Amino acid sequence: MIIQYQHTIKITQRTLILIIVWYLIMLTVLDAQPIPNEFFQFKSQKLLYDAGENWETLTLFGPIRYQHVNASKKLGADSLYIKARAGVYSKNNGVAVYGFGHFTYQKYFYGYLYPRIVDDPNTFQRYSGIPRDISRGGFNSGETDLSGIGFQNSWVTLQVGRGRESWGAGNDIQLALSEDSPAYDYAMLGSDYENLRVNYIHGFLETTAEGINRYITARGMEWTNKKSLIIGLSETNIYSGQDRPLDVGYINPISSHLEVEWNERLNILGEGNANAVWEISMDCLIKERIRLSGNYLIDDFTFDDVEKEKGKEHGKAYSIRLAYTPVRSEHSILTTYLSFMYVGTPTFRHGMGTNNFVQRGFPLGWQRGSDGQELTVGLNYFNRANLIASISGGMLQRGEESITSRIFDPYADYIKGIFPSGTISETLFFDTNIQWWWKPNLSFMSGIQWDAIFSGISEVTFNIGIDVYWPAGFTI
Repeated sequence: MIIQYQHTIKITQRTLILIIVWYLIMLTVLDAQPIPNEFFQFKSQKLLYDAGENWETLTLFGPIRYQHVNASKKLGADSLYIKARAGVYSKNNGVAVYGFGHFTYQKYFYGYLYPRIVDDPNTFQRYSGIPRDISRGGFNSGETDLSGIGFQNSWVTLQVGRGRESWGAGNDIQLALSEDSPAYDYAMLGSDYENLRVNYIHGFLETTAEGINRYITARGMEWTNKKSLIIGLSETNIYSGQDRPLDVGYINPISSHLEVEWNERLNILGEGNANAVWEISMDCLIKERIRLSGNYLIDDFTFDDVEKEKGKEHGKAYSIRLAYTPVRSEHSILTTYLSFMYVGTPTFRHGMGTNNFVQRGFPLGWQRGSDGQELTVGLNYFNRANLIASISGGMLQRGEESITSRIFDPYADYIKGIFPSGTISETLFFDTNIQWWWKPNLSFMSGIQWDAIFSGISEVTFNIGIDVYWPAGFTI
């Protein structure tokens, strides 16, 4: 009897460990961690920010995260809290099986994981997994979109993992780094000093077919009154080279690209092996219902008289968005907005093409790429419970040098010219989307996307989808 009892205890402990490991590997984690873009918490929080709510947590250095410290205060000091889900997401003819989970340990330690396997990589947003020649059960590609471990208390965050950053003011008007880019591996250090916050990342993007290693590093600071105003400055840098290792010269979180490069403290000397952009951002809440957001970015400075005489100009980009919330009640939010994006012809390109602001064939920032401008008018509705709907339309102009079509090509020059460059593509677009959470773990989506190119080509896409998951959570 004693032997049998001891054996039973061993099996139970082993089973418990396997359950925990399975959740951590196949699912994911929730609190200071990034929230997947598809989740209700992510979508609803963006609309609440537009309506002037929760501005004490608003930051220029995204992505949107679970509030780790506040949620964890409810737990004991030695508790291991695990919350996870396994789900299926279907859109049109594509199907994705995903997991999401997180653990929080002793208030401040956390981990998270968000893997996806799909049958059509082109169907799903931000997906950059490589399709295999063979499939299993109809699925031919898999990718971890978010994963990592970290520590966060009231003033510092340390995190190592995989994901993406979204830096800048306003919803959907980020310039250099956006929430829609493919994921990359990086370490992050952030610190909060009441009204002053600083953030730093350093990571690896990819290795090209030619053996060129590509890296990203960014640093920024912001001031906020946590009620109605945020102002920030940031520097983002892409560097690369043949078999180039991680550059220690960029590890200092309060250094500058120009200072490090000009004083030859990089592992490849010269001024042609890195590309930096500088950005100033502002988010302002006016009379609790009007949100004004703006970003201005410089890619390359033109100060010398000799360069100006040659007709050179700054490489620049800017974005502005005005949101007004006429309806904000206990039961619903209705917000209308107007936004404008401008990204110059050579912006986000470099003399060395592998220093362009791209990742896995997609832009790191504005998803339209570069060498273009876009005007958008839209309307968002949220019933504060289980329904989010949006309507938007506008006009897009893009030139021949957009990085969406010429990923690793260097810029032609910085000479002033017609903008957008070359043959201009002009498109009218209209989008409408609705998502309804019938149950907390079951939602339905539908939408219509219409694009009409001025040359006469018109395309209408109907989208329909379903997301269902099975939740689990426990405390040890």
